[in-house]
Amino acid sequence: MSSTTDKIKGYANEAVGNVKQGIGKAIGSEKLQAEGAAQELKGEAQKTLGDVKDAAHDAYDKAKETVNDASSSGAADTVRGYANEAAGKVKQAAGRITGSPELEQDGHDQEALGDAQKAAGRVKRSAGG
Repeated sequence: MSSTTDKIKGYANEAVGNVKQGIGKAIGSEKLQAEGAAQELKGEAQKTLGDVKDAAHDAYDKAKETVNDASSSGAADTVRGYANEAAGKVKQAAGRITGSPELEQDGHDQEALGDAQKAAGRVKRSAGG
């Protein structure tokens, strides 16, 4: 599923969830309110997944561009950096969605590694290597 499709489905589920909650509150149905809240959370997760896909796609495009434009050994560090940055963002989002602080922290760590690799690649390229 594309990131746009994920986001559209997310917005739709959020809207339907909000309507269910409102109707449930109006008629005094806790069950309908709970279903609405769950559907709203599902929508938020779908939108987050779409955002993660966008970020991963952007990181891939940047890495590909870097490889195509690179003329030094620093390019490999830069490519690894973008890959780790994208993977880290995916882990962070998965950790938030699943409620796993360990996975989210692992994602932060991997993103930081990617930032360091990109910086090393810039230094190497500016030094001509």
